Amino acid sequence: MLNFTPLLTRLQAAIAVVAARERSLTVLLVAVWGRIGRISARLERLIALWRAGVLPAPRVRRGRVPGTPIHQPASTFPTTPAWLLVAVREAAPIGAGLEYLLSEADCDSFLAAAPQARRLLRPLCRMLGVGAPAPRAGRRVRAVWQSPQSAPAVVQAGLVVGPGGRLMYV
Repeated sequence: MLNFTPLLTRLQAAIAVVAARERSLTVLLVAVWGRIGRISARLERLIALWRAGVLPAPRVRRGRVPGTPIHQPASTFPTTPAWLLVAVREAAPIGAGLEYLLSEADCDSFLAAAPQARRLLRPLCRMLGVGAPAPRAGRRVRAVWQSPQSAPAVVQAGLVVGPGGRLMYV
């Protein structure tokens, strides 16, 4: 049985407590609180339409004309995965609950029928660190040059190679 409302309401309550306590995070957390409320309302509407069998058709993805620059609005939210767990520690069990809810078979069939729901859940999952993708296999890791620790400092054109291979100005 899909029901995101209690889970997201608990998340909003946890965010409200931290927003009231931490003055430096209040503006950001109030914006996140409102965004989660909109996500919750849209998800519940989509679930109701899915259960009734009258889902709207997903939007047709428009292709971008090659050569035109991509203009993306600057995000007002942090983009690091699981950043909300750092700011609101009480959100960790809610993230685990969301992960469990998304793993149910009923949710899989809902997400297959309504791709709009995936677009709604993606930022929420990123905030909570749910379903973080594993590192790609085959990705080359660039080797970092390190100078030997016992090497003397070399002075060249006003630069000194110090310990650990760091360049420093003289």
